[in-house]
Amino acid sequence: MNSVQLLRGQLRPALIGLMMTVACVGTVRADEGVALTPVNQVPDGVEVRGKQVAAFTWDDRQGKNLLVLAEQISERDDDGSQSAFVYAAQYLIDGDRPRRMWMLYDDVQRCEFDAALRFDMAATRVTDLAGDGSTQATVGYSLTCASDVSPNQFKLIMHVGKSRKYRLRGVDRYGAAWWDEELGALRGMPLPTDCSVAAQQALVSQYKEQGTELPLPGCYGDEKDFAKAPERYLTFMRQHWFALMKQQDTEWGQAQTQPQPQEPTVDEDSAP
Repeated sequence: MNSVQLLRGQLRPALIGLMMTVACVGTVRADEGVALTPVNQVPDGVEVRGKQVAAFTWDDRQGKNLLVLAEQISERDDDGSQSAFVYAAQYLIDGDRPRRMWMLYDDVQRCEFDAALRFDMAATRVTDLAGDGSTQATVGYSLTCASDVSPNQFKLIMHVGKSRKYRLRGVDRYGAAWWDEELGALRGMPLPTDCSVAAQQALVSQYKEQGTELPLPGCYGDEKDFAKAPERYLTFMRQHWFALMKQQDTEWGQAQTQPQPQEPTVDEDSAP
């Protein structure tokens, strides 16, 4: 049987009838979150567009829920362009017929460079922010059409019930710093900790050579979606965004400073 448990309380620069097989790999847990049970096979009646990359179940006051995530990158067309998309959906497993609560679809069409859309699995969260048994499902993903290593667009989206969604949209930390051989250190604009326009402009003033476009790598553009939302939703999404960007920043920085493998030398006298 699937089991869940409610857990209480707990940015280079941007110039640019339920039957399913349960994967016994433990649960995904997070602060202020619901423990999710991963599944390999979704029930009949659940649509999956593209290649399924993850699926999770949990229980709340509505009943048993299912979240499915899928991605697809196409082969290049005759003109050399490439397309990609991501797909997500939440279902309520009610009797023998799954009922879709909401669907997310986003794409990059006919990209002349390299198209990429992929979910950030660390962004996948289900929360019960009011502690009343009603849950909110949040997913995040990056998208780009580029020919270089530079920050991607990033979207963090919370779905509440069938029709309400709240988004933070900005730029991630991929390619936000690079290794300077002369300095022997990373260069680039640091990770912002405040995405207000004033705070971002203050960073731009401090790092003038790094560019002036907003949002900066690791920041979102605005919080307009939350104008009429409960304050706890925005509080959670801010904290979640910055935690994700901090993780990305750390992973990218570590990748830039890893020693590169040396080509083996060949002794000419012993070469065949």
